[in-house]
Amino acid sequence: MKTLPEIEAAIETLPLPEQLRLYKDLPQLIGRDPEDLDWQRLGLESFFQDGSLDDRVYDGI
Repeated sequence: MKTLPEIEAAIETLPLPEQLRLYKDLPQLIGRDPEDLDWQRLGLESFFQDGSLDDRVYDGI
């Protein structure tokens, strides 16, 4: 079995079409529904935002 850094390095060497295919197929490869991963990503993004000024984009006004 390869380590995560070895797998990451191998992915970086793949041609772009194979990287995109891996990206599309990854949820099934790890036994997850792609929709579950979308909800998980949204949950993580909102978890780290507490509404403080540091989380807002400065618009210069």
